[in-house]
Amino acid sequence: MTGFTIIEPGLLEWRSATIDADGFPETIQFHTDADLSPLDAIFRARVTRVDATLEIAFLDLGDGLTGAMNFRRAKQLVKGRADTISDCVREGDMLTVQVLSEPSALEGKALPVTARPRLLGRYVVAETGGARLNFSKDLGPKAQKTLTPLLTDAASKAAVIVRSHAGSVAPEAVAAEAQMLVNALTADSDKPGLLFAHSPQAQALLAAPHGESDILVEGGSALADAKAVAARLWPDVAARLKPFKGESAAFEEYGVNEAVEEALAPRIDLPSGGWISITPTPALTAVDVNMGGALKGRSAAEAKLITNMEAAMATAWHLRFQDIGGLVVVDFIDMSSKGHAKELMDTVNEAFKGDTVPVQHTGLSQFGLMEINRKRSGLSLRDRMMVSTAHRARAQAQALQLLRDAVRTANRAEPGTLVIAAPEGTKAWFEARADVTESLQQSTGRTIAFETADTPSVWLRA
Repeated sequence: MTGFTIIEPGLLEWRSATIDADGFPETIQFHTDADLSPLDAIFRARVTRVDATLEIAFLDLGDGLTGAMNFRRAKQLVKGRADTISDCVREGDMLTVQVLSEPSALEGKALPVTARPRLLGRYVVAETGGARLNFSKDLGPKAQKTLTPLLTDAASKAAVIVRSHAGSVAPEAVAAEAQMLVNALTADSDKPGLLFAHSPQAQALLAAPHGESDILVEGGSALADAKAVAARLWPDVAARLKPFKGESAAFEEYGVNEAVEEALAPRIDLPSGGWISITPTPALTAVDVNMGGALKGRSAAEAKLITNMEAAMATAWHLRFQDIGGLVVVDFIDMSSKGHAKELMDTVNEAFKGDTVPVQHTGLSQFGLMEINRKRSGLSLRDRMMVSTAHRARAQAQALQLLRDAVRTANRAEPGTLVIAAPEGTKAWFEARADVTESLQQSTGRTIAFETADTPSVWLRA
């Protein structure tokens, strides 16, 4: 058995997960509609206020969204010297900007934006800031010679950087993706609003790992649609798309939902009887290692070493699966036996070998602490799914899960009204988005009813 990817379609959000050769989840990714998460989306924006004290420009992005651009990013708009942000932008200026951070990480605040949008494709990267054509050093002269005339038009409007993966597909596919991205960068409007954002489906296809591993899509119609889009834009993905044929939902069958629940739990049990807890704070993520019942049948020195080694492997897995970035501090159990510290460090080094993003770590301090720095790539799983101050499920995440459950429940043979029970906050989320309920009703062919309940659930009422 080799590793593969599973894709779960959904209303407003698709999810994908990579499964390793042993059948265990490795990573999970969320592909959310721009209405809910405008990360990487490109907007036409109007400067509404320039704060010379804070050196920040505030922008109207349309649809009630506010952007904020600091002086460092605003300086990219001018070629000459700029001493203050007022030298870069003025109230009323219309700019094309890109959102840099997820909104849920900054609730109630303006979205950080840049005036140098950059779109990452499977074969090329397109960005503003000057027209040019560059090639990856991994692409040979022959490939560059073939691609250059096909990309000249796109590269005359924006910077086009051709990635090494372009060598594995037909040149026409590379040109098609480049043109699509450049068109998005050069789109214009005379009023604030969204100019471009990848759909959840496109995000899922773009995120598929490179290589030859299978990509299983749940649902026949979703597979057909994905194949059509991939055949047009990403032929290396199209050839790998296959139907998921399990008896239950893909994320259930391969333990992804279970892994999410474990990751969000207050404690994560280890095989030896010990456990770890992962606690995010504004400054860092703390991982606490506890021996628990690991002493049973073992000497203290052996129990400490085994628990610490298991904790190191579990920490490495959860940092990847939960996409935890930034500074992480692990409080290992203090060990006094000679040689055990080296064994633990060897385990740590091995555990982080397979990470897809750069990871650095220190040795053990005299207090048993280890500092880990992992490149941040977006919201962590916990930040995406939970409201940290209240430690409860986010209304949006809960609503999206209810939508997934509703679609599956509606597909049952028995007749009846589709009832969605949810807490008040989640009901309010649905009430504010009547179009979502209408889409669900149209796609399922059932009458939809909402009820208030502390525990979210979905069922059919005869």
